[in-house]
Amino acid sequence: MTFIRPTKLMLALAALVLLGFIPILHFLRPTSMQRPAEPAHADYPELPQIVHHHPPPPPQQWSLLDKLFGSPPAQTSCSTIPIPENYWETKDAFTPAFVSIPNNRAIKVGESVCVRVVVPAKPSRSEVLYTPFPNTPWDSIMIDLIGTTTNISIPIQLRMANDIRNTWRDHTHVYEADVRLRDPDEYRLTGYIEFRDAQWNPDGGLQPIDYNPEPIYVPETLSVVVHDDVFSPYSLSRYLELPLCSEPDSEGRWVHVDQLPFSPELVLPAENHNLTWLPYNCRLQPIRYQDFATCLSTTYPLMHWYGDSNIRRSLKKITTMGEWCSNSTNIYSNGTETRSCLCEDYSTPFKPFDARYRELILDLDQNGGHALEKPTDYSNVPAGTARMYLHKWEGLSYRNKPEWKTEFKKGITSRYGRPQMALISLTNWDAAFSSRTAFAVELSQLLEFVEKEYPPTTQLYIRTGQYYCCRSDKSPKTPRSYSRLRNAYFNQYVVDTFMERFGGTHQIHIWDVSSISERLPHYIRKENVKCPANHARAEVVEIENQVLMNAMCGR
Repeated sequence: MTFIRPTKLMLALAALVLLGFIPILHFLRPTSMQRPAEPAHADYPELPQIVHHHPPPPPQQWSLLDKLFGSPPAQTSCSTIPIPENYWETKDAFTPAFVSIPNNRAIKVGESVCVRVVVPAKPSRSEVLYTPFPNTPWDSIMIDLIGTTTNISIPIQLRMANDIRNTWRDHTHVYEADVRLRDPDEYRLTGYIEFRDAQWNPDGGLQPIDYNPEPIYVPETLSVVVHDDVFSPYSLSRYLELPLCSEPDSEGRWVHVDQLPFSPELVLPAENHNLTWLPYNCRLQPIRYQDFATCLSTTYPLMHWYGDSNIRRSLKKITTMGEWCSNSTNIYSNGTETRSCLCEDYSTPFKPFDARYRELILDLDQNGGHALEKPTDYSNVPAGTARMYLHKWEGLSYRNKPEWKTEFKKGITSRYGRPQMALISLTNWDAAFSSRTAFAVELSQLLEFVEKEYPPTTQLYIRTGQYYCCRSDKSPKTPRSYSRLRNAYFNQYVVDTFMERFGGTHQIHIWDVSSISERLPHYIRKENVKCPANHARAEVVEIENQVLMNAMCGR
């Protein structure tokens, strides 16, 4: 056998490989030949993909031994996995919509899998053409990964795969998402197509379409296994070790109280199905309303709140120190749930304040809250008290009588003082009654008023709209243009616009109530179909409040 003497160049190359400085495998990675996506339409201001303001997962690292003697982990990011060309050639007449998980394998806690949904071409039968917002999908798809043991539900935020064909009407479309799983379990997929052909977006006066979900084929054997890791920071056994939550938009999951490895009294109260909300990266502590009132009196003695009936329900909890709809006596009457706790409370008499008023001044202390009856020097707040200027509106829509700008034009802070915190709630009425273009115009005017009225010393809290799903609103008198996807994009537009305008000057906090309800199991989400007003029931309002209270006063 001939012995080959290594040259200096060979030794040098070997040394560099050992040190991991030559990313040879990078050049061996398959690349996509797909063309970049182009905007489908240019009639609207650009709208980004839905994103949530949570930290991204850490990149996967290959060890030196993996590089030299083994194979790297299977690529699971959608961007690194080519889409089979035959996906684009499927037709609805031969193939139903289907799900795939390419490179599927068992994963560790905190890792991600790529989920794809293929919607075969199906010619539209509608005489009216609906149009998606730019960079948004033609098809509205609701799909979840559900733990078979824990019943934890993870909604999948699909995006259009990066291919020009996804921007064409009446063509096969491919959607994908990298889904991060943090709880050990075996997960199965379930979902359906809500709308095709952009019918999720009845914008500019178009009528809502009947809600007739279309099934998606999921192979019975398709599942994702997440192996347990007791040392994972996401483990329920380590939940009480997490730092306290300081923001009201922490990503989380609903867990049944029977699955908690500690006392349920240490976490937020459960909703009516005995599920409690647990964030992944921080810990929520139950806060007494009396303690919240004390905190407000010292940290936020003057506040301005703008919102609709969902804010009213929140304040009913706050001003009664949590007593409103707080027990079985309040919630149930003659064996049935009372309407005010479940859904609509507008006509129910409420002693602390009159819900019919457009403007109210509320004082809050450890004994509760009440409306001030006589004008006063609103900026002069008594010690031990927090004061709130409440402005009820129907979003920025034309439904406001008088229009929402009227009070701003008179000056807000000149009449009601300069607050430490301003809370602004939008989307619910805007998605229902405003076109996307009209809303963009109104929102730009609101930003001008906010900049004029609230200096950087005023913290801004932006409340998303309520989660909406599982139906269309075709009320005979005033049909509302709600849809799950439309509301989500309105929410994202509001958040992005405020962050772009004030992110560099103000403290901005996103009170993300929409994501909280979105992660409830699907059968619970469907229960809200009983509520035409789309209000969260009282138990969920309590959890939404606790998320806000932890952000404002939990540190």
